[in-house]
Amino acid sequence: MKNLGLLTALAVLSVWQLDSLTLERRWLASGALVAYALVLMSALRRVQAGRASAEGGRDYWIAYATETGTARQLAQETRKRLRKAGYRADTLALNALATVEPPDRALLLVVSTTGDGDAPKTGIGWDDERVSACYAGLDFAVLALGDRGYPRFCAFGLEVTQRMQAAGARPLFAPVQVSQADPRMIDVWFRQLLPEQG
Repeated sequence: MKNLGLLTALAVLSVWQLDSLTLERRWLASGALVAYALVLMSALRRVQAGRASAEGGRDYWIAYATETGTARQLAQETRKRLRKAGYRADTLALNALATVEPPDRALLLVVSTTGDGDAPKTGIGWDDERVSACYAGLDFAVLALGDRGYPRFCAFGLEVTQRMQAAGARPLFAPVQVSQADPRMIDVWFRQLLPEQG
């Protein structure tokens, strides 16, 4: 990145040394060079971030399925607590699970149920039977969010649990079922994940 900044500065300086260009063209060329350098820097940052992500691996992936954002917020809080405890953890949408390698320790699933037991937007099509099969023999845990006022309380979270077990994944503990983001049950989730912090 520093070399790119230095090269850009040299290129702009060279433009100003050209006597054959009018003042207007010098400004135009300098602006174009700076804009191009900014585009290159942005692309380099993305590539470096992708490399670090691919090379670093993960102790935990926290996959969320959400309609209103609650599951995503709880997934981010889970990531924050795991990182504070020294683990490598990241979040992603449940239906993006096919795009990543399985984690080193466990897959954590924070999933909401909508309507009559349906998957939320970020959970639709998450498992084409290849995805859950990638986790055979690995540990997983489910935080299932719902509303006890509906007859199929936490149905999607329980369905995800069944699919993971059918594929051969091992549950760390029984699914934690939460009605309307009840903080007491969310605390149960964190205490089971990180008992030393409870």
